[in-house]
Amino acid sequence: MIREVHTHGMGVRQGLGAVALVFGLAVAGGSAAGGEADVDLGGTWVLVAGRTAAGPLAVSRYAHVTLTFDADNLGGKGACNDYGADYELDGHSFDVIGPGIEQTSMGCSEEQEALDSAYFSALTGADAVARDGDTLTMTGEDVELELRLVAPWPRAEVVDKLWRLATWTDDAGVVHRPAWKPGLRPFIRFDDNGGASGRISASTGCRVLEGRWRMSRGAPYIARAEWRGDCPDRLMDQEMAINSVLSEPVLDVRTGDRGPKLVIRYAHVNGPAKVVYRH
Repeated sequence: MIREVHTHGMGVRQGLGAVALVFGLAVAGGSAAGGEADVDLGGTWVLVAGRTAAGPLAVSRYAHVTLTFDADNLGGKGACNDYGADYELDGHSFDVIGPGIEQTSMGCSEEQEALDSAYFSALTGADAVARDGDTLTMTGEDVELELRLVAPWPRAEVVDKLWRLATWTDDAGVVHRPAWKPGLRPFIRFDDNGGASGRISASTGCRVLEGRWRMSRGAPYIARAEWRGDCPDRLMDQEMAINSVLSEPVLDVRTGDRGPKLVIRYAHVNGPAKVVYRH
């Protein structure tokens, strides 16, 4: 069973409610109580491939469908929606229990919604799990999911550094150089207080963000955001690109010839859009 929780449009200011809501859904229910588990499900897994009775899942190169198991629940980010559920694990036997999968109801492309539907169907239909190194396989009658373990977000490499925007890529794959109003060069900074949250500050080139980030399922999300300023038309596309990725960020630090760069994508992206920072 899949239950929808309706939310509104995305963006940092609007997307925060969806993130917090699904986090609440994921932690609200029962537990993975059953017998003793024989499979270590710890960490965050990203969908690689899958199938249902209707055929293979259409997992695009840009899809970032995640699954995280806590002691009491599972949850993650679908191609379009965030989701959560309760489960039981007994040896290798697996079962989604309670009301089933609860998800947000965001407006997405047909491809993303179709992938969510097929993925959630396979997840609820799975009745066995097996792990081989960094690969997790979930199977059931006419369903199979293959997931890969991903490394935790590189917190030590990201926090307490001033990252300046180097480029941003739009939905069509066009790479842009940043522009800005005087004194508002685009940047982002995650300050770390040593706990599960910290301060975040940023500039889009025309507006300034002050807020707080928090940890959820091994990754940061923006828990509070206060914006000030306004943007001229010439900077609106850049503003929207940065606002989008910060609404539900996926962070990656890469090393190149010019030193480290921080790449941030929107968790539900279905294309090449991203922003790249350097420090």
